[in-house]
Amino acid sequence: MAERNSYILVIDDDKYFRDLASELLQSKGYEVVLARNAYEATAALEAKRPALAIVDYRLPEVDGMTWISKVRESDGNLPIVLCTGNWCDQKTFNWLRNILKVSLVLQKPIVPELFLHSLENIIPPPANRPPVAAEAEQSFKIQPALDTTQEEESLEQIERLLAASETRPHELERLTKLKRRIETQNAIKRARESFVKSLPEAWGELTATVKKARENPKNLLLLQEAMAVAHKLKGTAGSYGFSKVGQFAERIEHFLITVDPQSDSEQEVIWAEIIRCVTEGTQVVDAISREQATTSEAGKLPSLSCLAVVPEGGYPGPLKGAAQDANCELEMVGSSVGALVKFGRQQYDSAVIDLALDTASGHFQLARELRQAAKRTIPLGFINSKDEQHSHSEIVYGGASVLLDGNVTRGNLCEALQIMTVAGQMRKPRVLCVDDDPLLTSFVESVLRPAGIVVRSLNEPIVILDSMHEFQPDLVLLDVIMPGLTGYEVCRLLKSNDEWKYVPVIFLTSKSDAEGKRAAFTAGGTDFLSKPVLMDELLTRVKAHLSKTLNEVSTRIDPQSKVLTASALAAESEQLINICDQQSQVLSIGVISISEFDQLDTLHGAFSAEHVIGKLGELLNQRLRAEDLRGRISDSELGIVLAGEQTETLAKVFELLKQDWEKMCFPSGRGKEFQVDLCFSTAEFPLEGDNFEKLKDHALRGLKQRSALS
Repeated sequence: MAERNSYILVIDDDKYFRDLASELLQSKGYEVVLARNAYEATAALEAKRPALAIVDYRLPEVDGMTWISKVRESDGNLPIVLCTGNWCDQKTFNWLRNILKVSLVLQKPIVPELFLHSLENIIPPPANRPPVAAEAEQSFKIQPALDTTQEEESLEQIERLLAASETRPHELERLTKLKRRIETQNAIKRARESFVKSLPEAWGELTATVKKARENPKNLLLLQEAMAVAHKLKGTAGSYGFSKVGQFAERIEHFLITVDPQSDSEQEVIWAEIIRCVTEGTQVVDAISREQATTSEAGKLPSLSCLAVVPEGGYPGPLKGAAQDANCELEMVGSSVGALVKFGRQQYDSAVIDLALDTASGHFQLARELRQAAKRTIPLGFINSKDEQHSHSEIVYGGASVLLDGNVTRGNLCEALQIMTVAGQMRKPRVLCVDDDPLLTSFVESVLRPAGIVVRSLNEPIVILDSMHEFQPDLVLLDVIMPGLTGYEVCRLLKSNDEWKYVPVIFLTSKSDAEGKRAAFTAGGTDFLSKPVLMDELLTRVKAHLSKTLNEVSTRIDPQSKVLTASALAAESEQLINICDQQSQVLSIGVISISEFDQLDTLHGAFSAEHVIGKLGELLNQRLRAEDLRGRISDSELGIVLAGEQTETLAKVFELLKQDWEKMCFPSGRGKEFQVDLCFSTAEFPLEGDNFEKLKDHALRGLKQRSALS
């Protein structure tokens, strides 16, 4: 196997980069040939074929991509890595991957440790390199949801105990944890059953790619494709608890790495081992499929939990039926005091309030108090059982995403719960899972969604910036090994962007050794999870980082006002504007300005301005609908965005807000309490602008005009 030591060709007109690459590669035992331009590279290629070519995009006279195009006319299998100083768009990336067959795109400046890690996934180590000790076998077994005694307690019994007033606080905590554990384990069970159905197809894909590589032993691209499929299946099968399948996929990947397309010696022995692993793995997959053949289809996950505050005995039938139809976890309580006690003990995603029980003074005070107890802006639905008159602006300001007047039926209650579910998605923490394996992203979704986390999967990492801007995630789960682009490069891009550099990144990696961990942190990762991913570890790590992010360094939430930051408000407003445009709906933006804000600290003592802005943000979060946007536009100005509403409604909403605000007094360091005036101006889409910036500017001009008149 003398040809195994074929050299690595580095083509770059930058001497320092050539020297760095040469030193790094030689330290790992690779032979390196350096070229300053395309002509020297072509000469080296004609003299002896390299194992890999590392090509700079900006070469003198003939650029890197042109040289690659020329090479592909005569050699379609040479592994090529393109180095570029700029992040390429999706169209360019697809052209590089699909037309020029580039194995990997790396961004300059390179990080030496990450550079070597990335190359190890493309070419095997040199023959004279000491063999790396195999990683310890990892096994995963889904633990029983409960022990024998706990299994006797059904969810229904647990819910009754949770609702019982005599249940002690420590028992409430234990039962709540037990209930969530059952629900999470059930979600994993359903996801596992779903994976079993797709397992034969996934194994069949591996079998087919191995067969193609075996029939074309000189085609390195087919060999790399087989390795990639084996690598994905290794991690995914292990995560779902099918350790034997994962072990066979791991062994196949290991043997494929040792295949040398440029040599004929010893190859038959390696291929014989690969085929044996494929055959034995097929038998295991068939056995799993037969065992699970009678398993019932997975049920739907509960979409939200809801507390219904309704009179004792008030329409329990329609409520329970609606909850079943809307796939909602519902509890009922018969008083406003009981509702506040329940919210103090347990988290609910939403609440339905019969206004007959809102006995406190003021506009929909119970709704405000429930949000105070929940410490977040939960979606609300109102039932107007007394048939009292409420204006539309009062309902909007009170926070109701939906109002049921008159006859309450199973059908309109179901529709109300569905509307509240959609509204609630906007308030939950968000995780973006970036992995080219849809089976693994499905697994992540099945673990995180029952915990109240909104998950979006991204299988094409090249569009990461577009997804970040559109989805505004609070955390990113990022696979290390992906076709054409490593997770390290994606993470480096995020950390170099001011808007996303504080978003925590958790790497998903099969490299759990010290070098793999160091590489993850070097790239800017916050944490890492080893594949196969374990359910409990995934949920615990994600929750821990989300808690820290949302409370301390969230890029979406302003730390003083607890409403959206200016950039997050702009991004989410643009999404709403696009939706309203498609549905031919109006949208209104209101800007609230705090009078003499710059002088508050001077007049009333340090931190007075910060206290005032915090209280205004708190009031906005306790009022308005869950789906309405609230954000900080500048130091002294906050904005609210209401889809489907005209500025006339928004102006009336502000009058109600002002009534609440005028009841508030603030402590002064000078010894007396003080009050602050608010000013307000609006803009309406599409009448006064077709995007957020134009609408915001229109509203700000309105504020200046009012200030000049006063």
